[in-house]
Amino acid sequence: MPNIKSAKKRVEVSEKRRAINKAYKSELATGLKKFKTAVNAGELEQAKSLLAPTIALVDKSVTRGVIHKNKADRKKAEINSMYIALAKTTKSTVKAAKAEVKEVKAEVKEEVKAEAPKAAKTTAKKATSKTATAKTAKAEEKPAEKKPAPKKATAKKETKKAE
Repeated sequence: MPNIKSAKKRVEVSEKRRAINKAYKSELATGLKKFKTAVNAGELEQAKSLLAPTIALVDKSVTRGVIHKNKADRKKAEINSMYIALAKTTKSTVKAAKAEVKEVKAEVKEEVKAEAPKAAKTTAKKATSKTATAKTAKAEEKPAEKKPAPKKATAKKETKKAE
């Protein structure tokens, strides 16, 4: 256990964040598992109803910082290919399944765009407030005037003066 107060706080905060991130990862895993079980069972309607929420869940995990963007892209591609493969086996045309996937992607993008401006605005406000406070702090602080240090006489010069 750390002794310094800030280090103690950092340990507590990191434990809380770890628990929250673990819950988010669990939520993501559960959503993916539900979708995969529906696909493996061959239930097209249930898979169709779970497609949009599952993709949205993956996108939310990226915005929360739980998983990396590239991993999310791989997961979404996997989800879409599983759905298309299921639709291929149950439907006669693959084009209809691909069209459904595109519709779902469009819906998810609209949802993400609706959420994204809120986050961008808050971060922009924080950034401007930090820079504004830094500028005012610098303006208030005036550097202290430096005076040159007086030159000290060396021992050799003193002995020459004494002679």
